[in-house]
Amino acid sequence: MRGQWRDNIEREGLAPIAITISEDSEHMPCPACGTAAALVEGACSDCGLQLE
Repeated sequence: MRGQWRDNIEREGLAPIAITISEDSEHMPCPACGTAAALVEGACSDCGLQLE
């Protein structure tokens, strides 16, 4: 399955984003978009991924 995933992202011209965590950030970055902000009703405030 991992090989299929790599093939798909390569075919689409996509690459996983690198997420860096700042030492002074109080919020963890979203695994989907990388936004490090407070959740809104348990979801990422940028992309809406439900995290809680």
